[in-house]
Amino acid sequence: MQTPNRRHSVNRVNIRTAIVFSLVAGLGGGVYDAAAQASDPDVAYVESVRGRVVASAQSAQTPLDTLDVIGDRTRLELAANSELRICHHRMGKILALRGPLRASVSASGVTSESGKTIDPTSEACAAPVVSTFQGGFVTRSSGLATAKVSLRPNIKIVDRGGSPVHKITLLDNMNRPIQASFAGNMGRPVFENGKSYVLVVERRDGDEFKMLLQASEATKAGPLIVVVR
Repeated sequence: MQTPNRRHSVNRVNIRTAIVFSLVAGLGGGVYDAAAQASDPDVAYVESVRGRVVASAQSAQTPLDTLDVIGDRTRLELAANSELRICHHRMGKILALRGPLRASVSASGVTSESGKTIDPTSEACAAPVVSTFQGGFVTRSSGLATAKVSLRPNIKIVDRGGSPVHKITLLDNMNRPIQASFAGNMGRPVFENGKSYVLVVERRDGDEFKMLLQASEATKAGPLIVVVR
């Protein structure tokens, strides 16, 4: 695959599972802008959602979707008959919430509006890899950001840039596209143990962002959230 002389960016990947890459970490998902402005760290992400669930942070209100990242001190409002499952990073557990409910999320846990602490389920979960791509730097193949992923990772591309994302492609080690990897901005490809893949995100303005994914059966399952700005 040819790499045009385009402007790319890779800042820093922040991995909550004790692996830190040399990139700038950021939040992805529904409450990304509000949480980032307040410098509140991400403390959880959405494992699944049914019905209408709204997150509020710094006066911004956003409906939550799967793999949205939730920042510290975010308030949640679940409509009647709605359900939300989140992975809390510090606990390493899934919390299941059902509406109608108002609650707040912090680094220590989730508390309902009445002040009651919501107990986690017995289900374990892994914190996500969160990577932010930002304009201003040329990325060569030798300098690609690298993330270790499981053999069937959940991947979400969060578009926060001025130019919309045009195409998302996964390439194998022979530079061949992996068919039917993404539906919209989400994908759950199947990888082979010990092999590397390249995630390519193309924007309509011609910018192209690349990330090297190293698949291993030893990697604890957790989503990869890529924020393109």
